[in-house]
Amino acid sequence: MKKGLLLAASALLCGGSLLAQQPSSFSEPRVLAKAEVGLLAPVWSPDGSRIAMTGDNYTGIFVANADGTSLRQVSQAPGAGYRMSWTGADDITSTPYTMVDNRRMTRVENVNVVSGAISQVAAAERNFKPSRLARRAGNVMQTMLDDPLNATRLIASLNAFDGKMVLNPTLSPDGQLIAFQIVGKGLMVCNADGSNLRTLGRASHPSWMPDSRHLMAARIQDNGDVFTSSDIICIDIDTRAEVNITPNSEVIPITLAVSPDGRHVAFDNDADGAIYVIDLNY
Repeated sequence: MKKGLLLAASALLCGGSLLAQQPSSFSEPRVLAKAEVGLLAPVWSPDGSRIAMTGDNYTGIFVANADGTSLRQVSQAPGAGYRMSWTGADDITSTPYTMVDNRRMTRVENVNVVSGAISQVAAAERNFKPSRLARRAGNVMQTMLDDPLNATRLIASLNAFDGKMVLNPTLSPDGQLIAFQIVGKGLMVCNADGSNLRTLGRASHPSWMPDSRHLMAARIQDNGDVFTSSDIICIDIDTRAEVNITPNSEVIPITLAVSPDGRHVAFDNDADGAIYVIDLNY
């Protein structure tokens, strides 16, 4: 019995090793998906077998296999790709909008990527709350999603940044941490209840690694008009140690997504409007 427990523990340690360290090496960026329109904001399916992305201005939803094959458009709705999320192996929840009397009305739709069927989940409304779609969202995450302009005033641990906007909050896989940006202040992480606030330096668009200890994020440079360069960095949130995943590369990553197994990171390249992927080794 003890031998069995030891073997099981050993298997967990070996199998989990890639989830508890930064990448030791990584491939060159390669094109995963390209279309006649610019593609952005990739999102992996829960099992990692597919990847979704949206078009310019978050219009429509495109889906491809994890290797980039079989790219197809499954929605053409304006705003459908903004904060879209997979709700299963074959389904994506999206929040497209329509304009009524110059007012933006947001609805919730389910898109089945196999059949192409689109069904309405919630009727269009004026003051849509994004936290309605967030899983395990506590009060702090809910405030960041629904009231980003006032979140620094409403969340006690962020009061020192009152007047600054919160961007791109994302919950860690274990549900214990939130990574987010504060405009002009960089990337931060806190406990799900808002405590233990830590600053991680200048970076944006965080995506959690599976271990809930490491983050991938983009470190972007601009000239005040356009993005001029960008690197993807992997940050250990405990030690703040960093690994640059795109050294000496000409790509300009903006939005990125780590695959569920932590072995790939996909991103949109502002330089050409395509989705790229990098393979990670441990």
